[in-house]
Amino acid sequence: MTNEAFAAHLGAAVRTVATWEAKPDMVLSAAMQEILDSALKGADEDVQRRFAMILNVSGSLDTEAARTAERTLHSTVRPAPEAAVEASQQNWRQVRQYLTEQGIDLAARTADLYDAELRVEHVPALSTPAWLPQRPVLLEDVKLRWNEASPQPRLTGSEAEARTALPLRAPGHAFTQYTSAIRYLRPPALFENRSSYRLLDVDWSNGKGAMTFGLSTFFNKLDIGEVLAHEAGAADVSGNLNWAHLPFRSLLGDLFDLSNRAVNPGISTLTIRRDMTTGDGSFFLLRRDPTQVTNGRHYSLLPAGEFQPASISPQSLLVDLDIWRNMVREYAEEMLGQPEHDGSGGTPVDYEVWPFYRDMTAARNAGTIRPYVLGVILDALSLNASIATATVIDDHIFDNLFRDRVATNPEGEVVSSIGNNKPIHGLTFDEETVTRLTTQEPLGQTSAACLTLAWKHRATILGAGSSTS
Repeated sequence: MTNEAFAAHLGAAVRTVATWEAKPDMVLSAAMQEILDSALKGADEDVQRRFAMILNVSGSLDTEAARTAERTLHSTVRPAPEAAVEASQQNWRQVRQYLTEQGIDLAARTADLYDAELRVEHVPALSTPAWLPQRPVLLEDVKLRWNEASPQPRLTGSEAEARTALPLRAPGHAFTQYTSAIRYLRPPALFENRSSYRLLDVDWSNGKGAMTFGLSTFFNKLDIGEVLAHEAGAADVSGNLNWAHLPFRSLLGDLFDLSNRAVNPGISTLTIRRDMTTGDGSFFLLRRDPTQVTNGRHYSLLPAGEFQPASISPQSLLVDLDIWRNMVREYAEEMLGQPEHDGSGGTPVDYEVWPFYRDMTAARNAGTIRPYVLGVILDALSLNASIATATVIDDHIFDNLFRDRVATNPEGEVVSSIGNNKPIHGLTFDEETVTRLTTQEPLGQTSAACLTLAWKHRATILGAGSSTS
């Protein structure tokens, strides 16, 4: 193959293959070794035989090992049933690794399967006019409602169409849910099945908003979203990213029918530090660590997290059905490194005595912190939803509240500059930075959509006095 053809075959960059050719003695990353191993296993017998011979000639494989490899190729011995299990799980891990390495680009290719009018501006994230207000809505103008008896979703991720993404766990038996496979085959450090809020309805009218929620769990979301991503990853690896090879995705039907699946949204927040002298803004990102979270190795907005109760206490269920409280908890965890209210504890958060919450809320009441909701958007790959928000904080308030901000947190590394952009107070909120992040950098799709919407409505959220407006 040419460099270009081999790169496309592997799902790698052309320059990566060219580097291998120029530096044949370089040691590849474990992830890339897995991808190449998979490519070799999928090659025909002649290719594998030549490969073994080349290794033997070069001295990298001793004569006995070469003979063993040759015997294996032509063995007529029936493998043990456990071998099929091992092969199934290894293939599953390879697709998971592919999603980690290529997830951002794959999401963009998956978005191309849908009508162009569903895109959020130029970003390959998806939404519908019914989910996007015409202009940013102040958070206090968004009312949340609770449905005690929310209907069961039509799909759960255990359907026959999902089975191609579910590996074998024992001879004759596959994992019944994707989250079970994650737990036993490749668990990240943070992986708990916590209560989550399920979006049942969203309405933007009269310049205000209303959302209705019911009860769900974090795994209910993953058992749909991760199957969708895995199915697309496997199809892409084989060069068949099309509807004929995406049976589970096809089963969903209308993406915005909230009765089809558990749509448990996260909250993505663009936090803008507003310079009161110039009116300009700056912001931060998080470089997510794939060893710590289910999906990693890309940038996301800071903070961002699941919309969940802070504890398992029944009191928390309705008390924490509040976007602002969820946002403040994420600020404390991701920017200040405070212990996570992860939903596993039994004691509700006493917001009235929590100093950081009181200070944040006092600043919001004084108008020096202004949170907006920009809409609800979907990641094209997993179809996971996110409530896109933007919070503008006056510089002196930001510098006081976040004077002890951390450089890393349990989910990754806080990023304040990219390339030659070296501002003191984070990345500059300007057209050049926004364009670079949304077109050239590995920024998660929902984060990219949130950033794009904020830039579109910058005059509203920053005010007419900013030089970027």
